[in-house]
Amino acid sequence: MILPIVALAVGLWPLQDNLSDDLSFAPPAREVDGLLGVPMDIQSLSATLIFDLEARTKEATADLVFKVGETGYPIFDLRQNIRSATLDMKPIKPETVSTFDMGPQSGTMRLLEWEIQAGAPSILQLAYDLEAPDAPAARGALKRENGLFFSTNFTDLKPGRYLEQWFPANLIYDRFSFELELQLKNAKHEHLIFTNADVEELDRHSWRLRWPEYTTAFSPMLVIAPKADIEVSTKTVKCVKDQKIKVTIAKDKKSSGSLKSAHKKVSEALRDFSKTVGPWPHGDRCTVYLRDSSGSMEYDGATTTAYGAIRHEIFHSWFGRGVKPRSQNDAWWDEAWDVWFADGGRYSHMDFSKPGEAITLCGSNPWNRITARQSYGKGAQFFARVAHLIGEKKLRSIMSDFFKENALQTASTQEMESFLIEKSGNSKLQTLFNRYVYGQDDLGD
Repeated sequence: MILPIVALAVGLWPLQDNLSDDLSFAPPAREVDGLLGVPMDIQSLSATLIFDLEARTKEATADLVFKVGETGYPIFDLRQNIRSATLDMKPIKPETVSTFDMGPQSGTMRLLEWEIQAGAPSILQLAYDLEAPDAPAARGALKRENGLFFSTNFTDLKPGRYLEQWFPANLIYDRFSFELELQLKNAKHEHLIFTNADVEELDRHSWRLRWPEYTTAFSPMLVIAPKADIEVSTKTVKCVKDQKIKVTIAKDKKSSGSLKSAHKKVSEALRDFSKTVGPWPHGDRCTVYLRDSSGSMEYDGATTTAYGAIRHEIFHSWFGRGVKPRSQNDAWWDEAWDVWFADGGRYSHMDFSKPGEAITLCGSNPWNRITARQSYGKGAQFFARVAHLIGEKKLRSIMSDFFKENALQTASTQEMESFLIEKSGNSKLQTLFNRYVYGQDDLGD
């Protein structure tokens, strides 16, 4: 009997329990319209989302428990139009949760125009109709002949396109638990959900989803689709040390590629990376949703992907959503290492005897929310230079150790740099970082 749900969990606890220091990784406070805007530390997020397919309404509520490290006015983001709000159980005007422009690399964010004292937790409750997010190239839920299609649909190439599209969220330094009650009302056709959350089925078309305490704004994947529109297959893959991973692949019937060939590609990637990088860090399950699109995206232990990008996206569950960039400035390295390691972008034809152009992959804007587009090409070339300097075998080994020491945690570019220098014993790596990551023209010694 096929259940009306495919629940794919991220069930592994953090390898290091160090969630209390998130604010030490946050950007500095900044002035916003004469007020001291301060970063927040989200403790937990709980929300409800109700799609009424007959009334064509989409209602959402969210409870955000947070604290701040210094007294001020908290900064966060939500790309929906707030209908009502309460702060610590007292009604406040929605316009006091204001929108302001952070600059071209950041887009807009929200400022809670209430001074919050440092250290004490507060709760912000919001209600809104879920519409197409007010974010670049974002789209809302889609009406189909057989019902509703919805995808979290993240991207790191435009600001405001992570969880904040749908629910209040933060920059990616912040880790928090997330619980969502999801309901489809008056659905005439059967729907399935695909997610990397732990799932409890409450009733027909009613679920409770839970993401773990090391969730960040780019972690949660959720796809809702009419059952009639998709094909689904689940198989178990045996990896290193008898680790078994249950792989569920769903594909839109109109998308290219077969489930059989997709399972083959996913299985090969899981076995390869488990052997060469380290054990799969996301429990015993993996979710893949296939679609015909250039906008493939990685999530914790999951991906929505075009057929040709499967290997690249699966690798991100080791680098990117296994060990995670601490800020968007650091997000260059997971794309660069993915292209070099998983996609085979070795750039062995490069003339390493001549210095290339200085390039900035890791910027200095602490509020940046866009991954540098040159991460894929120039970033992979950077790792090719590192491999030429210290040897490919040593580089692969050191990066494997870096993953194992930081799995399910965040890591900065500077931490990766220090790790590579220490483990390789080659101080010349600093020159490579200075020129090809930080964009400094000085070639050093």
